Amino acid sequence: MLALVCLCIVSRLRPQWLAVPLKQAANEEGVSPQRLSRLGTAALGHFEPLLAALSRRGRPRGASEERAMGTELALTRALLEVASALLQKVTLRRAHVGQLIVGAYERLQASHPKLTQERFCEVLGISSRTLRSWLRSAPKAEPDKPKPRPATPPPKPPKPPRPPRRPRFGFDVTLPDTQHAADTTGLRAFGIDLKMVAAQDVGGRDRDLLDAVMVDSTESAEHVAKVLTQALQDKAGSQLLTDQGSPYMAKQTLELLDALDVEHAPQREADPQGKATIERAFGTCKQMLEPLLSITDRMAQALPQLADLDLARATVTVLMTLLLRAYQAGARAAHRADEQRGGLNEQALARAAAEQRDSARADARSVRLLLTRIHGAYDLPGSPQAFIRNLRGFGLPVLQESERRFCSQVHRDDIRNRKSYFAAIACKVAEEFRRRHAQRQAEGEANRKIEQTHDQYQQQMQHWHSHPQRWLHDALDAIAAQWRPARRLLFCEGKGFGLAWLEDALQRLVQLHGDHAADLARGVIQDWSLQRLNALGQDGIDAVLRAAQPYLETLPAPAETLLFPAHIVSDILKSTGPPARSAPP
Repeated sequence: MLALVCLCIVSRLRPQWLAVPLKQAANEEGVSPQRLSRLGTAALGHFEPLLAALSRRGRPRGASEERAMGTELALTRALLEVASALLQKVTLRRAHVGQLIVGAYERLQASHPKLTQERFCEVLGISSRTLRSWLRSAPKAEPDKPKPRPATPPPKPPKPPRPPRRPRFGFDVTLPDTQHAADTTGLRAFGIDLKMVAAQDVGGRDRDLLDAVMVDSTESAEHVAKVLTQALQDKAGSQLLTDQGSPYMAKQTLELLDALDVEHAPQREADPQGKATIERAFGTCKQMLEPLLSITDRMAQALPQLADLDLARATVTVLMTLLLRAYQAGARAAHRADEQRGGLNEQALARAAAEQRDSARADARSVRLLLTRIHGAYDLPGSPQAFIRNLRGFGLPVLQESERRFCSQVHRDDIRNRKSYFAAIACKVAEEFRRRHAQRQAEGEANRKIEQTHDQYQQQMQHWHSHPQRWLHDALDAIAAQWRPARRLLFCEGKGFGLAWLEDALQRLVQLHGDHAADLARGVIQDWSLQRLNALGQDGIDAVLRAAQPYLETLPAPAETLLFPAHIVSDILKSTGPPARSAPP
């Protein structure tokens, strides 16, 4: 076997010295040529360094060669560290993997100038063309996943179930021709703002969604009177639900309702359930008219001559007429009314209608009783009916507060007309109530915006904690927003929330990726620099990187990797020659 190994070594160094081919000698001794070749390779690897050291002439190796070997060893360890980090990641098509490779290459090239792209790519097993492409242009970022919503708090214990409430305006509680509602809404056609005044039979809305409609540019008592006359003609004894707006509380409107023998029941302010059925009807009509009215607005923009009040008013009137007929043709409300009223007899319907009317006039009755008591208690001049008719438009809380203020002044002798004085106090209190209501609405809207902004901030922070590379990218953009091209410097030297984001993003990178955070950060910076080069210029990029450099220097350096010895004796040397056979019996 030793002779065969020597013959294998001579065949590699001086093949012309052989008198017998190596394969023939191996077959004659019963040794596989492949096994003999592996043995020769292992032996040659051990003997060549020893022979070179023993046969070297001249002075021993200098210190410069040792430093070169130390540098080579350090470079090899760094390359293997990058390779091991890469193997822990997923496919190379991921954006953060490309950023890690680009950042590692820039770091190693700065510390080892002799490193070439070819050697770097050869060790990592990637194409040098891919690395050059990443260095020239920013790698394509992965599509952002939907931002996770903040974790919902644990559900509160359910409240005990309450008995089902009976709908206030259900078809089984409101009879036709007993209770009506009137209101005003806004529309826009041909670029002109319009007002639509409408009246509705609450119990008979299954037959007609709106009984009377009038469209004009303004809302006035005359328009309200025309609509109510058309809707309430021959409806004596019915009840009308309205808000407390000026046209509905005007003297002309009240006199008309008295002439028609209709009970007026103004609802409380800011009460969305007071006349919910007509509000719902307005919403349905607007939803159906929106596509057509938007076309008229675009037509008016293209042809300004079409922005005419008469044309807009006539168009909306025609469209509303057709819409109401089409809605009634569907008959969905009629079917629902038949189902709800199917199991009720005449007495139940009459009792339900009486309860409904009594509920609607509850506030009006309270106002009437309070005004009657105030007129008699303070001995106000004039008839009680005129006093009630003039002040019944104010809400019950307004009148109660007005009485409280009037009590502190009623003893004065310089008040000429106590009735007018009380009315002036009521007007002032009503204005204060409206102002407070508007303030509460504004505060509620501001609180909703604050909560919405807080929720968006929480979602953004959760997204950044899941994707710290994106966080770092946004932090660099925030710093770059302080770049002033005219002065060629960063405002306040880049100090601000951008640097705070940068520090937090780097800390999150260290938490998730440990020693590889530095390379990932360099890759993200390379990606960002290529994307923002045209917008900021090289001076702007350099200024942003100078501001971020102190934070990048705090990142931990990549840890050293333990290396195994370069030459490991193969297990094939444990077996020499053919396997031994047992002795014959």
